[in-house]
Amino acid sequence: MTGGLETSLAELTRDGAASRVRAARQRIASHPRRRHAFISLDPTPAEVAPPASGPLAGAVFSVKDNIDVAGVTTTCGSRVLEHASPARDDAAITASLRALGGTCVGKNNMHEFALGATGTNDRFGPMPNPWDISRHVGGSSGGSVIAVADGMVDLAVGTDSGGSVRMPASFGGIVGFKPTSGVLPMDGVVGASWSIDCLGLMTRTAADMAFVWQALGPPPSRPSRARPRIAYLMDESMGRVAPKVWEGYLAAIARLRAADFDLTGVSLPGLEPCPRLCISIVYPEVASSQYEMMRTSPHLYEPDVRALVALGEIWSARNYVDAQRARTVMRDRVEEVIAPFDLLLTPTVALQAPHFGETPRIEGDPPGSALFPIMRFTVPFNVISYPGLSVPAGLDSDGLPVGLQVVGRPNDDAAVVQTAVAIERVLGRLTLPGAVAVP
Repeated sequence: MTGGLETSLAELTRDGAASRVRAARQRIASHPRRRHAFISLDPTPAEVAPPASGPLAGAVFSVKDNIDVAGVTTTCGSRVLEHASPARDDAAITASLRALGGTCVGKNNMHEFALGATGTNDRFGPMPNPWDISRHVGGSSGGSVIAVADGMVDLAVGTDSGGSVRMPASFGGIVGFKPTSGVLPMDGVVGASWSIDCLGLMTRTAADMAFVWQALGPPPSRPSRARPRIAYLMDESMGRVAPKVWEGYLAAIARLRAADFDLTGVSLPGLEPCPRLCISIVYPEVASSQYEMMRTSPHLYEPDVRALVALGEIWSARNYVDAQRARTVMRDRVEEVIAPFDLLLTPTVALQAPHFGETPRIEGDPPGSALFPIMRFTVPFNVISYPGLSVPAGLDSDGLPVGLQVVGRPNDDAAVVQTAVAIERVLGRLTLPGAVAVP
């Protein structure tokens, strides 16, 4: 990335906080991709200086538009809520980041009600990939990734029920972190699924993520090893991977091995049902939460979301309960393989960012949902409530980002973040051509 984005959050000073926030507001207002990244902007005039206190003083952040900001309507990216009353209070995460000195500058574009993995929204505009605007950046937290990747904000907050933070972060060449489920409170958040959904964070670098997590997150659950034992997925036992992505992933593993990371190859068979388990839980829960709005305003939903909600209404109770029970089976399968290790590495997404209108598919995959090849590496760790983080692993042969997913055990969030920092030191940070800096 260019134009001063190498300045880490740890290097911010309180003396320059007000001018930095003013410059960020002015830059966002004139940014050519603003409408793709934001649904609404903070109405505070650029001349108003925020209080310069706390470790995040001078840092600007945005939140996905299913997260409350006091005085702003939470649209969830939908016509259904576009004219709803503004939120009375900040969501807990919004309030926490403000208390640490951060300045919220707006609410990000998203797939309607966080129910999709594509960077599309017919009401608020598409979410093109900053690396190739003919492709989408993924979802459902696509606008958040654009805001971070393009240097409009330092930090964005999204939600992740199947990979909605990590997948677009991988496509957009930034860092996306889904902590252990429940570690970040969901108060004031309209989630897609109350039993799986969780908050996630996005930054340009792993170093910035570590700084934010140290300020925001709970203390480590146990001391981290100086040289953690790391398992890595050595084959396609979790599902097929597009050749260019697999090549980039293995090249990153080879560089880490050369840098003396303690790596052992493993297979993880038996996780193929995880995407189906996830939708068997999410669809009925979505249908329940959307019940009243679907009865009064079905015409305001986008067709894909309306069909999904309708499907959830006819999902059987037995399938829902069986899927909830199967989460324990999936957790045991993962734990059995990675028990000797501290962390696990996999690709973040199995294919390149798709072009708009393209059905995501990898040759050799059996027929099924277009979501499955996008979700296959992220959704298992939603199902079993493990933390996962996507860190850039470099560019593939087409010049598109490849994401490396770092997975840890529940509540070992700090170890996941610190390992991502170590990986970033070896693999480097990506440079987005034409990125606009926040000074």
